[in-house]
Amino acid sequence: MFKALQRFQRLLGSRSETTTDTQVLDAWADTRGHRLKRVRHGEGRVVEFEWEGRRGRLEWGPSKRAYISERELRVCIEAGLPQHLEMLLMSRSLAQRLDSQAYQTLVQDHQTGIDTTLPEEVRWLSMLERVPVPSTVAGYVMLSSSPPHAQRWLDGDLLSRVSRAAHNWLGNEAPLVLMTLRGRIYLRTEATVPEQAMLDGACHLAEAAAASARQLMNKASAVSTREPSTGRLVHVSPLDEPSVMEIPMDSDMMALGMPSRIGPHTDIAF
Repeated sequence: MFKALQRFQRLLGSRSETTTDTQVLDAWADTRGHRLKRVRHGEGRVVEFEWEGRRGRLEWGPSKRAYISERELRVCIEAGLPQHLEMLLMSRSLAQRLDSQAYQTLVQDHQTGIDTTLPEEVRWLSMLERVPVPSTVAGYVMLSSSPPHAQRWLDGDLLSRVSRAAHNWLGNEAPLVLMTLRGRIYLRTEATVPEQAMLDGACHLAEAAAASARQLMNKASAVSTREPSTGRLVHVSPLDEPSVMEIPMDSDMMALGMPSRIGPHTDIAF
């Protein structure tokens, strides 16, 4: 009887804790004027917001990535970026752990190629070029199909945001993924408890990434050249070059180019 009572008390305690967690997120969304959506099946919350007239979405709930335990916080912004702009900023400790796991998998299973069922951020660790980062964000690694673009993307406000996040709401050891993919900005990190400082920090960091990427896009689109046949001045954008994910490779790598799972008019899901 006593053990049954203890189990019942623990159950009540866990429900109270979960309710408190969701109440924090609900109150945060309300005070920020964002639109709150409750998850129909399962645990978690979805918050919709706008950035520069574009759709944004914050999700909190059970982790959808094996490298994040328990609950995670996800932010996605429809930034209107070129589809082939591929840049990734990841916490160094997470990158090292994923690299080690990928190597062990290849050795144990005698694989000769990359597992195409892995999410992009994991596959990119083996595919994209490493880009040097400033000492202020030495706890992170950056990868891109175009290192010059990635270096300009990180420069400025985004750099200071990442540095402040590491020292404030995020911490140096927390897993963080910040990337451009299919025209969007994606942020993903571990969040067992959704605190207001983390919610604000994650949104501001994703917005800074979107703003920096759009500035990069605007500067790239302003590059001018003369058309050889007519001599007419035309504008070209280096960001429109083919993605490394679409360049033909060996047969065991051909499946790496993955089509977008999200159409332009569908809900953001990640």
